Amino acid sequence: MSQNREELLGLFDEFKNELVKVMDDRDALEEKNEELRSARREAEEKAWEVEEKLETLEEKTAKLKEENNRLENELAEKTQKLEELKNKVESTEATRDQEMETLRTERDELKSEMEQITQKLERVSELYRETSAEKETLKEKVDVSDLLGVYVLLLETVFYGKPHARILYTLHDTQTAINRKHLAASTGIQPAQVLKAIHDLANANLIEYDEQTQEARLIKDIL
Repeated sequence: MSQNREELLGLFDEFKNELVKVMDDRDALEEKNEELRSARREAEEKAWEVEEKLETLEEKTAKLKEENNRLENELAEKTQKLEELKNKVESTEATRDQEMETLRTERDELKSEMEQITQKLERVSELYRETSAEKETLKEKVDVSDLLGVYVLLLETVFYGKPHARILYTLHDTQTAINRKHLAASTGIQPAQVLKAIHDLANANLIEYDEQTQEARLIKDIL
């Protein structure tokens, strides 16, 4: 009886020890589970953080790609405009050089024509003086209208093809100041040639030219 009791007590102690061990193991397992849950939460939080960073990086990458495309397009447009401007400058320079050469040629031609006209006008003036002197010497009565007709004929046949003479003839014929545009219209001469001839005649003190009103007036009667 006593032996059975001791065996029962021994079994009870063993059971108690096993129960304590099981409870300890359970507590340890729960602790492990809690650690695993914490680790899982941390892993999930880190995963979410990484995912958010990845989304942010993807957004930044998309924006950078969009900005890069915009800059590339802008660069292409600027390059094209620069090339067009370069071609335009080259074309303008070529046209300007050609126009300058044309103007120089026209200037030289007009200068030569002016010299010829000046020489012919001097000759006409000389003929007029000789005729006047001869008239005074012989005391002949010469009809002024006839003499005027001679000089008109000289102007029309010798000088009328030249811009300077045609302008002088027109101013003498009207006996009033004429606007530069009206001179160009009435003579059929190009406006640039009219302006050049007006300045030449003004420099030769044959006419007066008002830059503001753009009117030319004969200084003295040339006939």
